[in-house]
Amino acid sequence: MERRYPLGESRREAARLRAQAHLWDPESRGLFDRLGVRRGWRVLELGPGQGSLHLELRRRVRGPVDAVEPSPAFAARLKRLCARDGFGPGRLWAERLEDARLPDGAYDLIFARWVFLFLPDPAARVRRLARALKPGGVLAVQDYHRETLEMIPRPRDWDDFLAADRAFFAAAGGDASVGGRLPGLMRAAGLEVLPLAARLKSGAPGSPVWEWLSSYFLGVLGRYGSLRPLTPAKSARLARAWRAAARDRTSLIVAPAVLDAVGRRPRRAPAARP
Repeated sequence: MERRYPLGESRREAARLRAQAHLWDPESRGLFDRLGVRRGWRVLELGPGQGSLHLELRRRVRGPVDAVEPSPAFAARLKRLCARDGFGPGRLWAERLEDARLPDGAYDLIFARWVFLFLPDPAARVRRLARALKPGGVLAVQDYHRETLEMIPRPRDWDDFLAADRAFFAAAGGDASVGGRLPGLMRAAGLEVLPLAARLKSGAPGSPVWEWLSSYFLGVLGRYGSLRPLTPAKSARLARAWRAAARDRTSLIVAPAVLDAVGRRPRRAPAARP
């Protein structure tokens, strides 16, 4: 996580994040149900952003939840939200994950959604988080497998657009499809990996999924135009094709898959080999 959120902290971006949370929070709550998050758990959330899931986690544990949130604007908002529910303040590291001095063996759950795609060296981050888990504690990450992103009918410049989307995250050391790598990284960090789950959403023009993706991609296409193989001309042409598709009720967009990657710290250390 960078000191400032890479996509900006404008009111427009904050509104987009709230709409995105409204669409995806039920999926995260379903993951919390399956993990059995309950009263008394000690929990750490990475990158709470607008805070909707942070408040949900506090409600479930009936107490404070710790957080790593390097964005000053998001950290300030989180403090205001947490002052209202009566559960008390959790510890807040207002810094990058690699700089946060997390306690070892402390957490029943460490949760992150759409954080790892921004992180350089995710293997090192997973190793550090694994040490912060209690024996039996879980690291649960929801992040993208971007290869499923598709528009039907497919616009002319779509392949170049997908390459630019990958390059956008790679430029800062991130990986837009890090979700698929996480089980291997968790296993390498000594965690017991639970079965991977994929969450897919699609929608026609006017649907919440279409509006969510259009709001994001039409907002960044100008920036993407500087990332080869996309060009400013191709970016402008794709924006026109996108808006034309929005007027055709037979169009369809398939969102990037969100993967649930979960690793559990073993309750006992593996026996030493003779």
